[in-house]
Amino acid sequence: MEFKLRFTEKEITAWGGMGLMKQMLDQIGFARPLESFSLPQPGSNRGYALTQLIM
Repeated sequence: MEFKLRFTEKEITAWGGMGLMKQMLDQIGFARPLESFSLPQPGSNRGYALTQLIM
């Protein structure tokens, strides 16, 4: 996983680091074990799968 961290004077949002977190979760294969668990399914056809909400 390659990325550069540096300081900046620009304003960033509280969600600014979520891209790095997503890259890390993808790199370690976090979603695969989640899909193998028997998590509850959404109750409607508009619901999100629980793995999507966790990720």
